[in-house]
Amino acid sequence: MSLMLRADLPQSKDGVKNNTLTTYFPINTKDRKDIFNWDSVLGYVVKTSYRKELYLEKLTDDEKLAIKEGETTESEIALATFKLSCERSFKTKLDESDFWPILEKMYFENDQLFKISPEFLLFKTIKQKGSARDASLGGMFSNLLQNFFFNEKPNNQFNFLEEQLYSELLKLMKPSNKEKDGVLTFSEPSEAPYLPFIAKQLQQDLRFLGKRPKYLLSIFKEFLHLYAHLYTAQLALNLTRWQKGEPEAQLCYYILDSEKASDERYLIKEYGFKQLSKSLWNIFPYLSMNESLQSKKIDNAVNTIQPLWALAENLQQTPSSATLLKNYAEAFKESRDLTLDLSDSENPHDVLADLLQLSRMQFGSKETRHEINKLYVKATESEFCSHFAQSRGRAGRVLVFNQDYLLLLTNLAIGEQDKLRFHELIKAFESRGVFFDKQSQQALIKFFERIGNVERMSDSGDAVYVRKTI
Repeated sequence: MSLMLRADLPQSKDGVKNNTLTTYFPINTKDRKDIFNWDSVLGYVVKTSYRKELYLEKLTDDEKLAIKEGETTESEIALATFKLSCERSFKTKLDESDFWPILEKMYFENDQLFKISPEFLLFKTIKQKGSARDASLGGMFSNLLQNFFFNEKPNNQFNFLEEQLYSELLKLMKPSNKEKDGVLTFSEPSEAPYLPFIAKQLQQDLRFLGKRPKYLLSIFKEFLHLYAHLYTAQLALNLTRWQKGEPEAQLCYYILDSEKASDERYLIKEYGFKQLSKSLWNIFPYLSMNESLQSKKIDNAVNTIQPLWALAENLQQTPSSATLLKNYAEAFKESRDLTLDLSDSENPHDVLADLLQLSRMQFGSKETRHEINKLYVKATESEFCSHFAQSRGRAGRVLVFNQDYLLLLTNLAIGEQDKLRFHELIKAFESRGVFFDKQSQQALIKFFERIGNVERMSDSGDAVYVRKTI
């Protein structure tokens, strides 16, 4: 078995570099709030899911100058060019040229164009201010999707006008992957999924939505908010379990936003927001250390970065790695001026545990780097947890699902089936990292009964089925 550990791992203090994190999580240490343009992120997910991108003409010198001076953006220029081609096309097909201004108002104002079909969101991937951060989050979703793509023709239901607009868009689209014998080829991903179970559910749910493009468009942003949160929560909760192998869904309890959160609900108190908030502090220390142990490129070829748990399995099967790791631990400890008695063990897991502890210690409350991780956690909460957390008086902050996210999660969980037994629905929620205690489960049934998507299949009412709302 080949060793995943980088061959040039620093063996002395001078070789140890600053902490960096460009894998597995899209937030960096300079981010604060309102980091991402989620409309742009939608475009990146469409680009991956459809394996399509826009083929655009090169910018003129005047256009480059206008962009440089902040008068316009590359995205605005591309949309203006597309609008012009649509205008020419419509005027050749319509008897009355006066009709174009009406169409222009219908589809090119208030982002109505992006409600026709998901592929129109490709315009959102065109370079604009802040797009590097959006590309980073888009990259996180792409690495979860791996080689996933919509291999069935989209079931678009267009009216005549939308059909013409879509035809013009098709002229600009080209495959983003090369084809060999009519089959798409995929380049080596930059990361192996950290959470295979979340990757599997995301792919399954996106495939379900891809067959329903109008519904996908209506909830696309919420869908990405949901999965960004689930990924963040389950990543944080699984990081310290690196010795236990491939991650599984960890207990993470939510309530409905219509429920009261009493202090007596043990599962909500112990496995809810408090547990998650504490675990978020591990994201940067653990992932930056994992990244420092691996090479992104080997012989100028992309090297797929592995999750910490996979690296640990590899190290355990290559005992010779212990010496490299021990020297790096000593060098890291010295470079950060930390006090920790390092293990004498020759077991690579014990040395890796030392390195992870050192990585956490450098952000301790009395260390100069403490504020870095504090702000990192704050940014993570703000971007990926704010839609799913509320303050509830004496009960403190709790994790919640509002009605919109609950209906979305329910539709995804039921998927291609017409309905699911309630206990099967709960299992489907849990497979995505969403847990509800018995009190919340009763509140769920009442909620589903209120909106009318519950069937009771026996007089006793034991067999409760829940239907989709689409």
